Amino acid sequence: MQPEHWFVYYKLPAADLAAWLPRSQVLLRAVARDGGVQGRLLQRADEAAGLTTLMEVYEGVADPVGFGAALEAAVLATARIDPPLALPVRHTERFRPAAR
Repeated sequence: MQPEHWFVYYKLPAADLAAWLPRSQVLLRAVARDGGVQGRLLQRADEAAGLTTLMEVYEGVADPVGFGAALEAAVLATARIDPPLALPVRHTERFRPAAR
């Protein structure tokens, strides 16, 4: 089975971006530690007024089940950081190299 590449994107109010960025770094570190994949955080270049879109990119996921569990646990732990912020609705898309 070929490794997968996961793309997780979500929108949040632009006013929340400064508070969310440190949390996203905590999330990425937890996923790397527990899920074995170092992610990257991207921000949409063509923003809509008042909203920002962030995307976490995880490449080379060899164990989708274990990685998914580690990612979910990290998301829940990040949501509990004080002061709590509303957890944005996250959308996950998974890809693997196309068959030839």
